[in-house]
Amino acid sequence: MPLDYYDDDEKDSGSKASRKDFDCPECNANNPLDDALKDGQELHCNYCGCEFLVKVGDNGRFKFREI
Repeated sequence: MPLDYYDDDEKDSGSKASRKDFDCPECNANNPLDDALKDGQELHCNYCGCEFLVKVGDNGRFKFREI
């Protein structure tokens, strides 16, 4: 069963909806994105190759599920 990871990146000073990067839950590498993160988006870590599905919780935090 895939594991869920929460993005606890404290350096983000703006709205979570405008995040244009993510830290890989597996290798902690920062991955810049062309567009803002959104619910249901599939991500690929450019460093370790892991793939994740993005979910936005009721509290607005991003959750990454490895796929």
